[in-house]
Amino acid sequence: MKKHLILIFSLFLFNACDDGDVIVTSFDFSDQNIEYCSTVDDNETEVTNYIFYKINPDTNEAIAFRISTSDPILTEPSGTNTYTYTLGSSSSTFVSYRIFNSPITSDYFCSELPPTQPTVSKEYKSAEGTVTIVTNGDYTDTDGIDAEFEMLLLDEADYDGDGIPNYYDFDDDGDNIPTISEGVVFNEDGSINIEESLDTDGDGIPNFLDPDDDGDRVLTINEANPEDETPLNPANTQSDISAEPDYLNPNFAVDYEINEYRPHSYTLENITLTINLTNLVFVNEDGSETIRQQELYFGEFNASSQTVTVKPEYPN
Repeated sequence: MKKHLILIFSLFLFNACDDGDVIVTSFDFSDQNIEYCSTVDDNETEVTNYIFYKINPDTNEAIAFRISTSDPILTEPSGTNTYTYTLGSSSSTFVSYRIFNSPITSDYFCSELPPTQPTVSKEYKSAEGTVTIVTNGDYTDTDGIDAEFEMLLLDEADYDGDGIPNYYDFDDDGDNIPTISEGVVFNEDGSINIEESLDTDGDGIPNFLDPDDDGDRVLTINEANPEDETPLNPANTQSDISAEPDYLNPNFAVDYEINEYRPHSYTLENITLTINLTNLVFVNEDGSETIRQQELYFGEFNASSQTVTVKPEYPN
């Protein structure tokens, strides 16, 4: 990989010199990790400003790009597509290459107000170009069921139809009781033992797949008293304190007509962003010098796990 990166950066220098526009004495970030910081523009528009950058401490150089977007580049895999952004010299989306007069740290890019030192000796900012980001990661719902066994529950990829696939839906049957709390029993290989899993009403459908756990003809989701401290949790409604909660007790069949899902949280782990810059045209401040590069592999960024909370829309 290092040899590949050095080759790319060497081509960058060759193209720049061949055009006769500018000679850059050093442009080697092959050993540097990608770092990033972000700020939120406006909570209402959900636009986030991302700055991804690399610093070469040996040469006091840095290359950085900024994008402003509402795309979930850190929380949603791009699949077969890419997140794509057009670069320019505007303040919202651009790439810059800078040479400083002394060593720099991440504070320079991530402080609300950049420090006065070090100063920029030379800067070249993108006038044209494109950045593409491919996001990969693994979803998990922490319900104890391996994704390979949860992918299709009774041949349904989204068993409760709430828009969240089973393998990262913490409540697979949509009854507002987390799957992990519904008595799932596993075989030795980690697969689900449907027959041995808890089936309160004995209808052959285990609780974690049964929208009416006690068979009283009132959906479990609607057996949560809205006056409870946590009104969307059926486990907190217990008319007989000596027995099970109402959703497991067929002797109590009060329909509170909740018809509303609890917020769902899931996590994206092992996140990797693969970043490429293409068709770049850099110019200096007064426009007298230009650097051109057809393709520049920025690298891979390994992000921390991200937890997402959404509230599925209940079907009418």
